[in-house]
Amino acid sequence: MAVIFLAITAFVILLMAGMAVDASYLYSVRARLSMACDAAALAAARSLNVGLSMAEQEDSARNRARAFFDSNFPDRYMNTSGRSAEVAVEETALRTRSVTVSAAVHAPTYFMRLLGVPSVEIRALGKASRRDVNLMMVLDRSGSMQNWDACEPMKSAAKGFVARFAESRDRLGMITYSTAWHYAYPLTKNFKTQSPTLDSVIGTISCVGATSTAMAVSEAYNKLVAVNEPGALNIIMLFTDGIPTGLTAQFPVKTSIDSRYGNGENRTVDGETYYYPNYDTIYTMERSGCRDAANKKYTDPGWAPQDRVGVLVASGSGKASTGQTYGIIQPYASTMTASDRTINGSLGALDSGTGCAFGAGETRWNRMRYVRRDIAYVPNFDLYNNRMDCCYRSVPTFTGGPYAGKIRADRPSSVGAAATNATDSAAKRIRSNLAMPTIFYVIGLGQVDSVLLKRVANDPSSPAYDPNEPTGLYVYAPDKTQLNQAFARIASEILRLAQ
Repeated sequence: MAVIFLAITAFVILLMAGMAVDASYLYSVRARLSMACDAAALAAARSLNVGLSMAEQEDSARNRARAFFDSNFPDRYMNTSGRSAEVAVEETALRTRSVTVSAAVHAPTYFMRLLGVPSVEIRALGKASRRDVNLMMVLDRSGSMQNWDACEPMKSAAKGFVARFAESRDRLGMITYSTAWHYAYPLTKNFKTQSPTLDSVIGTISCVGATSTAMAVSEAYNKLVAVNEPGALNIIMLFTDGIPTGLTAQFPVKTSIDSRYGNGENRTVDGETYYYPNYDTIYTMERSGCRDAANKKYTDPGWAPQDRVGVLVASGSGKASTGQTYGIIQPYASTMTASDRTINGSLGALDSGTGCAFGAGETRWNRMRYVRRDIAYVPNFDLYNNRMDCCYRSVPTFTGGPYAGKIRADRPSSVGAAATNATDSAAKRIRSNLAMPTIFYVIGLGQVDSVLLKRVANDPSSPAYDPNEPTGLYVYAPDKTQLNQAFARIASEILRLAQ
């Protein structure tokens, strides 16, 4: 009886051990099959940008899915048989497409066949979704880009970036900026096929002028708001190679005599005094020469000049010893002519016939000289309600006189700090609107303020990172040879988030 009992027990033990071996094998097959389905679905979702029509994109996704599945689980892999796989592409939610890869194989058994089970069918499923993107590219085309021979590499990298997005699904647009902003390419889903294409417009960018970052970012956000798709993945992709130097605001005309920086050397033309741009010494400065709507000058009774809207630009240190000067004021523009895009030239008369000598009709040298006399101060908020008196850089203010406590309009350091604060404030204002979630991706080239750009992106490495706002990414490119890699990384991060 002991021998009989041992024989029976040994058979049961052997069968249980065999079933454990079979189960381990079947589990390994299923794990590999599931991995193959997941990889195929993810690769297919990433390839939904390939093709100029919806049908072409779906065909591309199916072909990519099958190719990845075949590579990861070839026919008769792990002694399996009867392999089958199906790929489905469908819209599963508003502006979201999903790729589902389902597969089945028959795996042989080795011990379970003793119980009449020669093989087991194993099934697996992989699914990946791709959320459509609304993306505004904001590209710095300031003069420093040309000076460092980075304009062409930037355009090449931007073209490669565009190629990664899906025609007819993703919506792309572009704003280029220097002193002024230009809506170079309206937000559209047909950016690869309509005439002109976004790729071709990128090729026409020329680089010259200052760096009015806050204005360009604010306008890009306004374009996304106009589309009004909070359920889409709304993104501002900012590229810059320098610190902000331009700000856009409504400037009060200087109606009082006060003391401000200037070298005291002046000339009088038609009864109006202007001053050379020197910031070493403070001198008494005359009231503005701007005429009012009735063409009255400051010497006329009832003179009441209106505020002027324009772009104020900081340039250099302002030291007479270095020959660097202050800057200009000129109108901002939402549209510009071809010549404006090329040379950032005349943007229209700011004060045609009203006597403001810093207007676009004057020579650049005159605009530099007159701006300190005619502008009373820089307001605390720019034209887009971005704060300029804080909260990233400290801003020099007048310490006395009729404009005490106001941001100085007579030193480049004041305007540069105000322009920087406006950029930081613009990004904070945009990210804080959670009813229209917008993510910033930022590329900085060369001599940039990386701390500022991390703040703009709300990058996790930023000292001001706020987890309650959309988290973005900042990528630094030390030189122009790194631009392709930087743009590619940003594109990968966006598409990873979209999936």
